[in-house]
Amino acid sequence: MNTSFKACLTAVASVLLSAVGFAADTVESLIAQAGNANDDRERQVVLEKLATHSSLDDTRRKETAALEEYVRRWNESGLKFYNASTRGKPDRAIGDYDFGVAADSPLRPICELYRGRMLAWNLIENSNVRTNPKEAKWFKDEAVASFRRVAEAFPKNTVARMYLGDALPWGTTPEKVEGAPEWAALQREQLERMAEIIRWWITHRQRANTGEFGGGWGDDCEMWRWWSSVLLGFEDPKIIAAQLKFSRSAVTRPQLKGGFNTEISDVEHAAEDTTDNLVPLMVLEPNSEKWTKWGLKMGDFMRDVWTGKNERGQLQFKSFYFSATETAPQQQRAFDVIANVGALHPALLAWQKTGDEKLGAQICAWLDTWVDATARAENGKPAGILPASIRWPDGAAAGAEGRWWEPVKPGGYMHSYYIWPSVITEITDALMLAHTMTGKESYLAPLRSMAAIRLKHLKNLPSETPTPGSEAWCGDLLAPRRNANSNTGGLVKTLARFKALTGTTEFDELLALEGSEFVIRTDAAGRQELEAALRESLGALRVNFPGFTSEVRSTDRCMRFVQFLAQDYAFDDYKGVMQPKHELLYRMVTGDKNAPRFPQMAVRWLTPPQDIAALVTEASATRFTAELFHFGKEPRELSAELRQLRPGSYKASLTVGGKPVKLADDRVKVEKGHFSKLPFTLPAQALTVLTIQPTP
Repeated sequence: MNTSFKACLTAVASVLLSAVGFAADTVESLIAQAGNANDDRERQVVLEKLATHSSLDDTRRKETAALEEYVRRWNESGLKFYNASTRGKPDRAIGDYDFGVAADSPLRPICELYRGRMLAWNLIENSNVRTNPKEAKWFKDEAVASFRRVAEAFPKNTVARMYLGDALPWGTTPEKVEGAPEWAALQREQLERMAEIIRWWITHRQRANTGEFGGGWGDDCEMWRWWSSVLLGFEDPKIIAAQLKFSRSAVTRPQLKGGFNTEISDVEHAAEDTTDNLVPLMVLEPNSEKWTKWGLKMGDFMRDVWTGKNERGQLQFKSFYFSATETAPQQQRAFDVIANVGALHPALLAWQKTGDEKLGAQICAWLDTWVDATARAENGKPAGILPASIRWPDGAAAGAEGRWWEPVKPGGYMHSYYIWPSVITEITDALMLAHTMTGKESYLAPLRSMAAIRLKHLKNLPSETPTPGSEAWCGDLLAPRRNANSNTGGLVKTLARFKALTGTTEFDELLALEGSEFVIRTDAAGRQELEAALRESLGALRVNFPGFTSEVRSTDRCMRFVQFLAQDYAFDDYKGVMQPKHELLYRMVTGDKNAPRFPQMAVRWLTPPQDIAALVTEASATRFTAELFHFGKEPRELSAELRQLRPGSYKASLTVGGKPVKLADDRVKVEKGHFSKLPFTLPAQALTVLTIQPTP
């Protein structure tokens, strides 16, 4: 593993001196060409040629053939095919992968390129490795060592240098357009770069027969989350067709025949095959009764399999490991966890659409249990804080090994996913929905108590690190995370959704303190913060195209190559690096205030995501306002598909450069169960404001 470059050169010289019938530089040039190639298919072709070189002895020929076969599989097999050889072994076994190439072989530096990538993506993908400082450091250091050997042997290999921290610019920066607001120019370029990355995946990875992208169904199904600004915000036929192809294929697999996974797994993995396919299907095909009925069916599983009455007479999940037919019996898995709401996202959307009373009563009975547990101070949990888990069957707010905030003991499988605050805004969104559907104030109690604790923390920042599990610790972790596009922490996202839907000013003080990346404000300071966040995001998106595309080996981590370059091993905020803010783009263009896994979009712009920018500034149930800028030189025809306005009559108005412009038809009629479409013409290169409000 630690063969020096000098030893490799000595071995190369030995091969060259033994060459018969070829010029001495022929073998050398082939090895150099293979090592310096930045395209793996090109490398495969060169190795195929090298393998037929008549001067190679049997040993070197076998090594070349073995390496060529590995590279072929890298190009043509599943993205993590190499895991099969290390399955059942310690995580570090990936570092000893047998390429069939000796340590002193001149081909060894090429193997180091693949060893480094396997180590890097294992670190990026594996949460148990990533959150263990000792293991994370070993993986990072070993990967870097491999890439350094590659860079030393093959200085033209830009892929290895990218992993070592060299930023590789890609694409072009659009020319400035006079009159375009800064936010619009920044957003436009990011939308177009995101679309280019998505189209790369469709063109180069999507399989014609199944729609898969090579990372396995369980990882591929999560890709739509970072597609959301383009996929859900606009209308790109190629991208929409690709998503529909994948999701329709995914939900017809045998293990989902009954409507949910037939094999028991933890909820994050058991639910993703339904949630991460049904939700985009329900959004993209809203008139399909098939998907709505399937969403309603989640309520049947909840009633018949997943939940029961605990010893307090309350409804709760009996475990966070379950399938379509049973829950896990193990005591260490007998917890109702925050993330269990992930299995119910399709049901929540179906309830919101249909108002089904039976399903609503069931969901509310479960949420009542969480409201009650939040109010209690129990097992060290502060009153007013949602617990990480509720133990079955006694209904206590409790976790593993006496820690209320840890349903999984440290070092256990998926520990970092389930530890508090986990995906807390997914359950606070469910509480918000329950309030808007029923009008009951009780569902706001957890939001109010945690908002007060978060506000108290911001006003009185502790001088020392808070004790885990304490109120101060909770107040700190309720912060939205700048660099992690997830629902971990970030209570503010739910509060922003609630404000948008109801117009309440109750949480304004807290919302104002959390920053415009998460709460879009239209005042001067808010716009400056928003533009600063967009600049950071664009800086990350302008470099390292391979890190978003060809280098990715875990399709649920397409936006996370930068994680490998972080300066420490915590990865909470990716110290020293910035991740593209794809959720910010989604919030800007759709008017939603949170992540798309439980989408609450105000609008879809029925036009391609090119030469355009959109900023929704108001998106309540009765009013809508958006700023738009079209960068093209000719007027643009499009429609706004309005998704959040409650039934009624509305009037639309358009202003261009502050002056009213007459619409061909300014009437908007919203009927129950249907989305209205407003067609209009967007003028070229002028700031336009679209406003929709109730008819007097």
